[in-house]
Amino acid sequence: MIIKSLMKSLGLLLTLLAVGGCAVTLPQTAGVEIPDEYIFATTEEMEALTDEWSAWWEQFGDTTLNRLITTALRNNRNIAVARSRVEQAREQMSIARAAHLPSFGATIEGGATYPKDKPHYIGQAYSIGATMSWELPLFGNARLTEEAELNSYLATEWGYRATMLSLTAQVATTYFEWLQYARSLEIVRRSYALRLEAQQKIDSLHTYGFSSGLDLEQARSLTATAAADIPAYERSLVQTNLALNILLGETPALIASAPQWEVSLPAVVEVGIPSDLLERRPDLMESWHSLGAAAAEAGLARLNRLPSVPLTASGGIAATALRDLFKGNPFNWSASLSITEPIFNFGRLRRAERVALENYRQAALSYEQSFLSALAEVENALVAIKSYAAQQVWVESIVESNRKASILTDRLYFDGMTDYLNVIEAERSLYSSQLQYISLLTEQLTSYVNLYRALGCGVGE
Repeated sequence: MIIKSLMKSLGLLLTLLAVGGCAVTLPQTAGVEIPDEYIFATTEEMEALTDEWSAWWEQFGDTTLNRLITTALRNNRNIAVARSRVEQAREQMSIARAAHLPSFGATIEGGATYPKDKPHYIGQAYSIGATMSWELPLFGNARLTEEAELNSYLATEWGYRATMLSLTAQVATTYFEWLQYARSLEIVRRSYALRLEAQQKIDSLHTYGFSSGLDLEQARSLTATAAADIPAYERSLVQTNLALNILLGETPALIASAPQWEVSLPAVVEVGIPSDLLERRPDLMESWHSLGAAAAEAGLARLNRLPSVPLTASGGIAATALRDLFKGNPFNWSASLSITEPIFNFGRLRRAERVALENYRQAALSYEQSFLSALAEVENALVAIKSYAAQQVWVESIVESNRKASILTDRLYFDGMTDYLNVIEAERSLYSSQLQYISLLTEQLTSYVNLYRALGCGVGE
């Protein structure tokens, strides 16, 4: 198995790291076989991905959704935190690079002594000096440190992009849920109005003895059921709106614009081939660079067991009087070079190296698991889109049939040709199928969002 050969070659990899550092190449999985194509992608969908989906939410043709996502990317606090982490990682990378350069310092000293045996004598000493210290990076410490910090920075950068992609997907999903509740509320209110009108007719018929008391109570129950659903959907609508406010980074406020009922389903989405995910998905790139940082850290842990070679130097001028400090005093200097070899520290360095190796193994396994999850997410989104599209056709026909059945049973009842139970059943079937259809459309829209997110589509400029 590939993963076994990876573990066997780990020692050689770390040896190479210790000698000359490690250069990051394009991501490649170690213990996972990359499929050539997706199971549920058509030939047309297997076309290579392009930058067309950089602002993928615009494919739905909903101006309200476009405005919400733009606002979220500008105001969301989690985005600001992720952006701050990128700046922090950039500064940390500069600090790590400077740690392996020579450091210079300066000293200015002055002092006086008052001997007891010489009450009128003051001994003075003044000096100006400079120091330099540098641990020579003979074994690649500087390169590995820079490699580790560079990968940490790049992982943070990709994590920032992953946060933006996750936010845009969450805003779109929450907005489509809000749209579902708004549409459902409209259906419930319309059904309530129609049922109330039917109840009033039956009440009139009952007054003149043309309808039974049972029919009247059943009509009232049907009306009350629709009336009870209204506040439930109103509550869900407002709560979803408030959830959107949090994502937008704004105080609670209701969406001002009216719902745009005609949300377009995107055209064919080119998904490319599975290996494209390795360079497109932000979370996979973040995991890849975390793996690179872990490899460099493992190499550094190995180098910590090798000798260190510090170089120090100092120099300056001195005088016994301040006025004589710059009167031809010679510049004295000294330098020393030493080699320090760790001999016995109760296994601390060896165990630190083992810890670094385990961190590397964990990062490699996490990277592979992330790729497997990414493949499954794309397949799930593809099969969901296709199955919901097929289901939509049938549910749409069910709604139409139930609408006709409801109209016919109403006419038959008021013509005295059927009982009210058939009217109730037809009305309930229509009501249920309408709400099911709206829910199905929402699931279909959400599946497209999931596909864009699974493919690692961008978030625009």
